[in-house]
Order: sequence, then C-alpha cells, then structure tokens
Amino acid sequence: MAEKKKELNIEEAFARLEEINKLLENPDTNLKDSMTLYAEGVELANACKEELAGVEKEIKILDEV
Repeated sequence: MAEKKKELNIEEAFARLEEINKLLENPDTNLKDSMTLYAEGVELANACKEELAGVEKEIKILDEV
C-alpha cells in the first residue's frame, strides 16, 4: 500500500526547499539523490505556487468587499 506524504504548510515547504537547495549544492550529493531531491523540490515548489495563488484570490475577494 502506498504511503501518503505528510502535507506541509507553506512555511515548512519553504524550509524544506531551502534544505533541498543546500543538499543539491553539496558536491558530495550523488546523482541519484540529486534527481530525487530535485523531483521533491519541483513538487514542493508547485504546491507553494498553488497555495500562493489561492491566497492571492482570497485577497482580491477581500479587497472587493
């Protein structure tokens, strides 16, 4: 059975993206791990983008009131 990933809030996602960036900059990180980290980073970045788009919509709605 596939294990579900824990949902991170946006602050945790940004913190994890910073960790991933540092690991990718480390010359000791091998190619396979780099690809796994990169894929995780892309997934987190997309989730953050969606979250921020939702917040932007809410702000626009509140500004119209």
